[in-house]
Amino acid sequence: MARQQQADGGRGPAGASDTQTKQPQGHAAGQLLTMRQAIELLKTSRPTFYRWVREGRLVGTKLGRQWRFQRGDVERFLAGQAPRIELRADPAPLVAALAQRLEGLGVKGYASDEPDAIARAIALMVRLAVAMQASDFHIEPYTTGGPEGAIAVLRYRVDGVLHPVARIDIRLLPAIDERFKGLAACDVRERVRPQDGRILARVADTGRLMDLRVCFVSALLGPSLTVRVLDPDVVHLLNLDRIGYAQRDKEKLLRALRAPWGTVIISGPTGCGKTTVIYACLNHLATPDRKLMSIEDPVEVLLPGVVQVPLRPHEGVTFPTALRAFLRSAPNVIHVGEIRDLETLQIVHQAALTGHLLLTTLHADEAARALKRMVEIGSDPFLVADSTKLIIAQRLIRKLCPECSVEAQPPASQLEQAAGLASAGGLDWAALPRAFRAPRGCPKCHQTGFRGRGVIAEALEVTPEIGAALRRAAALDELRAIAVGQGMTSLAADGVRRAAEGLTSLEEALRVL
Repeated sequence: MARQQQADGGRGPAGASDTQTKQPQGHAAGQLLTMRQAIELLKTSRPTFYRWVREGRLVGTKLGRQWRFQRGDVERFLAGQAPRIELRADPAPLVAALAQRLEGLGVKGYASDEPDAIARAIALMVRLAVAMQASDFHIEPYTTGGPEGAIAVLRYRVDGVLHPVARIDIRLLPAIDERFKGLAACDVRERVRPQDGRILARVADTGRLMDLRVCFVSALLGPSLTVRVLDPDVVHLLNLDRIGYAQRDKEKLLRALRAPWGTVIISGPTGCGKTTVIYACLNHLATPDRKLMSIEDPVEVLLPGVVQVPLRPHEGVTFPTALRAFLRSAPNVIHVGEIRDLETLQIVHQAALTGHLLLTTLHADEAARALKRMVEIGSDPFLVADSTKLIIAQRLIRKLCPECSVEAQPPASQLEQAAGLASAGGLDWAALPRAFRAPRGCPKCHQTGFRGRGVIAEALEVTPEIGAALRRAAALDELRAIAVGQGMTSLAADGVRRAAEGLTSLEEALRVL
């Protein structure tokens, strides 16, 4: 989330002093001003001035324990211009490389109206992320181990895979880092502690507003930046029909969402689409006759009809404290961003068993393991069994490009492995189609052979038999076997089915399992 901007009336920049000195004569651009003189020239308050300095909108120089500001920099700020940033290398090659890559993707004549080269480079990075449909991009310093020494690499993640796009002169990293921090309302003077910020950027040629979540980490060779790219206009796309679950799994989820109480858990590793599914469920449930409340870390998309609360642990807003407040607010549906500890889990059980529908996520690689994970966290097996309605474990899998994929027969070893996974996961291998295909690569898919991602999943309903097995501390294999015997298609079997139908390659299906 964007950092909250709060006026700090008690403290300014570290070591700042407002010691009054005699007003210098003249108005030369190079004239040095004290902090008090700069505040008077700007006709603002001290807290607002401190905030401008923290955000990097005003640049000063620390002389001993006092700060001085160039009159020219103050006048640039008054004129609405960005502060001057000293560059130790020429950014023109980076700008040219980004522009060339953008043209290669079919975006012709894109021109940023930013006043300086670093700002133009950042605008091109964002535009390139939109053109590549990237979920995030990364600027990272590395050592080459050769005569080049250290470099910075710009990489974009498309369909879950990182692609190098450009090399950046590492001497430009401080300027890029400072510019991003200023845009993200972070402290540009902080060079050590990690920071998180948010940028709302409008793409000039398309008019789309992009929500950028930026994470700053100070590495040994320089700053490292991670920028997640979110589209605020995707709310209308967050519906269960677009998730792509198998029909039987979708029916199980809808049945659980119709229940007046109980817990629905979406499990899987980071980046498997858990939040997207949760948001689609909340959209489905958000009707005028229901009250929905959500505690998230962070709030990624604003949803109509949902009271969304961001996690603020430093201010006392944690999952447990928010949940207790929610229970006093009489909601029908509660979303908890993630089960991380026993205290949160116990309150989730309490809420589910007292008449609330709970939606949450858990890091577990399969549905049966999610049941065991809650017991391992410290919850009683009978509470887990009684309060949990449904667990869906899922992965994202790359879909073959419809323009260039070709028919292909997988190797015998892969087919043998797929047959075993399908049979163990509740599918009849002999009844599956044999429409196997393989990636080839074309301009439409950036020569990767894949275009977009789909979901593979398993949906475990907590039946009386599953609950009884959990209470007697049944092994993971037994829980899985009971679920498959009751009609669950395992995650692995669902992946094999998607490959057999030609939606993805068998190699890709086996890769993500």
